[in-house]
Amino acid sequence: FGEVPWYAWLPTLAFWVPLMICLLLATSSLAIVFHRQWVRHEQLPYPISVFAHSLLPGPGKARGGVFRQRAFWVGALLLFCIHMNNYLCRFWPDVLIPVRLWLDFPPLSTMVPTLIRGQGGMLLRPTLYFAVIALAYFIPSDVSFSMGTIPFIFCYIQGTLAGYGIMLRQGNHLSTKLEAFLFTGGYFGIMLMVFYTGRHYYINVLRRSVGMRSREQVEPHVVWAMRIFMVATVAFVTQLSMGGLDWQLSLLYTGIAFMIFIVVSRTIAETGAFHIGSEIFPGAIIIGIFGAAALGPRSIIMMFLLSAVLLGAPGWSSMPFLVQGLKLADMSEVRIGRLTKWIFIALGLSLLISLPMTIYWQYDQGVPKGGWPRSLSSFPFETLVKTKHQLAAQGSLLQSEAVSGWGRFAAMRPTGPCILAFFIAVGLALGIGFGRLRFRNWPFHPVVFVFLGGHQAKMMGVSFLIGWLVKALVNKYGGARVYQATKPFMIGILAGEMTARLVPMLVGSIVYFVTGQSPQQYFG
Repeated sequence: FGEVPWYAWLPTLAFWVPLMICLLLATSSLAIVFHRQWVRHEQLPYPISVFAHSLLPGPGKARGGVFRQRAFWVGALLLFCIHMNNYLCRFWPDVLIPVRLWLDFPPLSTMVPTLIRGQGGMLLRPTLYFAVIALAYFIPSDVSFSMGTIPFIFCYIQGTLAGYGIMLRQGNHLSTKLEAFLFTGGYFGIMLMVFYTGRHYYINVLRRSVGMRSREQVEPHVVWAMRIFMVATVAFVTQLSMGGLDWQLSLLYTGIAFMIFIVVSRTIAETGAFHIGSEIFPGAIIIGIFGAAALGPRSIIMMFLLSAVLLGAPGWSSMPFLVQGLKLADMSEVRIGRLTKWIFIALGLSLLISLPMTIYWQYDQGVPKGGWPRSLSSFPFETLVKTKHQLAAQGSLLQSEAVSGWGRFAAMRPTGPCILAFFIAVGLALGIGFGRLRFRNWPFHPVVFVFLGGHQAKMMGVSFLIGWLVKALVNKYGGARVYQATKPFMIGILAGEMTARLVPMLVGSIVYFVTGQSPQQYFG
């Protein structure tokens, strides 16, 4: 441990740690502020929290009531046995027969060339995620139907546009492309609806947090959370400005970042879709708004690095987990006010432990040789080099380095197609949201704009569609009684799959510590 050159990391940590602390404080406070509105007023389904709570014992009980349900054990043992059989096939492939967990329709690709041209080939070989199928049973039908159909619709539209030479996806994740602005417009539309539906509550919270009277009672811990959010946000913007980013860009960057965290947290609370990737990076979006010549290489690389470090995986950030945890505490009748201080203590301890251990493991075992972390770390520099070459070819490189402050607005050259894509997505998201509020049998939900045709949508879409179909058939032919009776079976499926995923981790750890050899990996 002492061989790690900790002193060399001090300047780097002096910049990043305060930023991380402010971001953690701000997003954690937002989770507390949104909690009551989402849980009590809007009554979002929170399928992951409902599943976790069903396993916990009630007051005066030794175990959860679901463990006394036969249907639960049937579902749990079924999934556990399937996954254990497939895992053991890694060791004895000549003895056991694996249960195939994917569907194979690639021969149909010749019948749907537009879908294939729209990068929808993955949809013809979908993996069945039983956890997703079970989660779809607990969420509104329009959400699961939207999640299941939108990848096909989007890929078909993308393929049609590609036939006319209009490419929605080009370059890496930090490139300025139409697809990123479609996602951004969808996120922005969802955020507008989030604020609109809870506008009365949020206004009252804001009024109380600045010392004004409110029309309804607001809990003290929510008031303090809002104050912490405002202070942490100001500190975050200030640090970015001191680091060399104009305060105007710092403010815009921060707003886009918070939009991402809010919409991702909201999506997980509504859908239980636990795998949400990064399709929006504020740096790339700001380039599309201003143009590279109005920003300059220094501002561009700084925003790119911030995005790579802080926004590489918003679905696994603290805010979505806290949103789920607060719902679980609420269902368990734990006082949120008393829980709040432990939230910040836990986050502080996590930061103190994770930072030095991550640095130590990278020196001890080396950095990842491939995968998303490796790719993401190279994107900022690849994109910057390409941008600098473009500016140099246009003869505007030196001029871009001299622009600053409000002068960037005078030098703005927005990317027209990207801005158009943004407003189209905003309009569609608001239109879908309005239709859902006004029409009883409206089939779509704005959450589709969090996934569209991204990798996660293609990966989980068919499973959501199967879950929607199962729920529809149960409701149609069995009614409410059969629907309620089937819930323990679905909870069992979730529990069985989670337990089966845990066993290879434990076995692999034991194998590694005993033999020193890499264990057999299992992906299902």
